[in-house]
This record gives sequence, C-alpha cells and structure tokens, in this order.
Amino acid sequence: MFITAHVGPDGDTLGSMLALKFAFQKCCPHIQRVDCFISGRMPDVYRFLPGIQHVVDLETATDVLEQYDMAISVDCGSLDRLGPAQDLFKGAKQSVNMDHHISNKNFGGINVVVPTAAASGQVIANVLAEAGWPLDADIATCLYTAIVTDTGGFKYSNTTAEVFEVTAKLLSAGADPEYIYKELYELRPKCQTLLHAQAVVNAQYNPDSTLAWTQISRQQLDDLGATDDHVDGIVETLRQINTVVLSAVFKENRSGTTKVSLRSDNHAIDVAAVMEQFDGGGHKMAAGCTIEAPLQEATDKVLPLLEAQIREKTKSFAQKP
Repeated sequence: MFITAHVGPDGDTLGSMLALKFAFQKCCPHIQRVDCFISGRMPDVYRFLPGIQHVVDLETATDVLEQYDMAISVDCGSLDRLGPAQDLFKGAKQSVNMDHHISNKNFGGINVVVPTAAASGQVIANVLAEAGWPLDADIATCLYTAIVTDTGGFKYSNTTAEVFEVTAKLLSAGADPEYIYKELYELRPKCQTLLHAQAVVNAQYNPDSTLAWTQISRQQLDDLGATDDHVDGIVETLRQINTVVLSAVFKENRSGTTKVSLRSDNHAIDVAAVMEQFDGGGHKMAAGCTIEAPLQEATDKVLPLLEAQIREKTKSFAQKP
C-alpha cells in the first residue's frame, strides 16, 4: 500500500501519514510494504518527526510499484491536491480518502471525512481507537504534531473539548509537548525571521485596515536564502493586527504561478468559498489555492473578492479588543 500527503505538505498531512504508517506496520505485519509519498521538498521544520526519513518525494522516486493494492490519501480535499500521486491513487485496487476539510470532494473508494474534526490527525486518532489499535510514542508524536499545527497551537476556534480529550491520550502514549512545540515554533532559521519581518513591513491595507495582504516574490525568497515553507505563519501574523478581519499572502511560485493563503478572523466570512472560485478550498476561516497567473495579476483577481466579502459582512463584525 501507499499513503500520500497533499502537495505542499504541512504538519497535519505529514503527521497523519506517518502515524498511519507506524500503525499499519505495528498492527498488520502481513502488509509487506507501506510507502509514504510527498510531492516536492520536505519542509525543514518537520524533520524531527519519527520516520520522516522514509518519506519519499514521488517526483524523484525510483522504487515505485506500477499498481498498489491500497492507496490512502490524508488531509487532501480533492484529487488534484495529490499532485503526481493522482494516477497511482486512481490505479490502486482500493482507495481511501481520510480528511477533515469541509470542501472535500469524496474522491476515494472509501471516504472517511469528518469536517467537524480540527485536523486529519484527530480523524486518524479516532479511527485507530475504534479499531482498537494501540498507540506508541512514535504514533502519538506524529498525531500530536498534526493536531497542534492545525489548531495553531490550540488557539484557533477549531480547538474543542474533543481535541483535548484526544491529545490527552496522545500525551499518555508518549508525545512530548515541550519538545514538539520547540521543534515547531522556537527553532526558526534567520532567513525565515527576516522574511516574516519584510512581509509585515511591506503589507498593504484597505482604507479601514480590515483587510491586510502582502506579496512574496521569488527574488525576495532567493535573496534571503529562504524556501517556500518559510512563508508559513505570515498570514496568521497579519491576521493578529487588531483591526484586521481578513488577511492574505500572495507568494510567487518558481513556475510563475501564485499561491494564495487566506485567513479570516470573523465567522461570517467564508474564505473557502472565495478560494473555490479558483479551484482551491480549505476551511471557512482558513483556505488557499494556486492561481495560474503571475503574482500581481493573481493579487488583482483576488483582492476585489476579499473586499466584497468584507463589505457584505460588515454588519456582523464584532469590534476587536
């Protein structure tokens, strides 16, 4: 079998994938092979995860089967988000789609999609519990990482009582929250800190500063020696400004396309609905897409839609403290 993450892997998709790999190897010894695939560069911040050395970039992999008995996607809202793994997924004898995005297209032969879950890691933790498969320290570390990253360190509105019930079990199984937090949030390279500073300084705002956005060019990344994953977190920083209810980051990809990341600080604004207009998606308050257009053109396409969202929902805004 193989397990695949979505393109541009993050903590939820990687932690979920590795937890499943460990679980299958531990509880299903008859399965001879469990491959883990990503597409593109592995973000440095997740290299502390147990088993990460066994994750293979499908774009450069050589030891790949022509057909797998089972394919499992984790944290992928649509088939195209699998990138190069799409054909392998469609060609597998059985396919399973495990996710928590409300925009999920239910593209698997079996779909385990729980939009009320805070993270795919939470979905998988519950599946393992229902199956009676025991946790160990490696599985717990991976699932805790998945959940802590998708809840923003347990500060987003998706942090529920059930999230803490699940993570309590992960701590009991051996997850170390201090170690994981330090690896994720306290060991940033200098280039990432400088990139974030530049992005905030260069941010632009609408007249009443309820909308904030910034652009990240390839030249800027290259000049700093930064990589695409170093952009993570900028959109949240902009959202933290006390007047901002909607933030956006536009990043120029090396291919010339533009990656868009949106965050909303108001439940009345559905950023996933905006991103679906560009074949993207996500959650109501956190979503993204890739637009086949240069940086400024993509920005010009999206900004009017964001401004319209704010105008339509102005009456529902609660004043930020």
